[in-house]
Amino acid sequence: MDLPDYLPPIAREIAEYIGLDGLMRLVNHYGGTVIRVPGRGDLKQVLTDDQYKEFVHIFKNEKLTIPRLTAKQYQLEVAETNRLLQDGLTRAEAARKLHVTERTIYNRQSQLKQDETQTELF
Repeated sequence: MDLPDYLPPIAREIAEYIGLDGLMRLVNHYGGTVIRVPGRGDLKQVLTDDQYKEFVHIFKNEKLTIPRLTAKQYQLEVAETNRLLQDGLTRAEAARKLHVTERTIYNRQSQLKQDETQTELF
């Protein structure tokens, strides 16, 4: 999986196993806290079944500090949107999967195109 360079090491490690979607679920629910795996009873409700199984298998009996990623949250959301669209989902399907509006998906695509254009200028 192609992960953004700006992720801190623990976030990269988690995302390698459960994907950006799983990482964002953890960040949104536990960001800034320490969790023991699999000690949190609500962990099963936060992650999908496949993500939960992989996460517990890899990080069993560990205490993990889940980063907040406040400054990087938007960039991660844009990256996840882009990944879904590249996987062939329509804007409507991506919006439903990410629990956002189609307009949000459109705005994220526009942001991504702007970023690519600015990178080409330098």
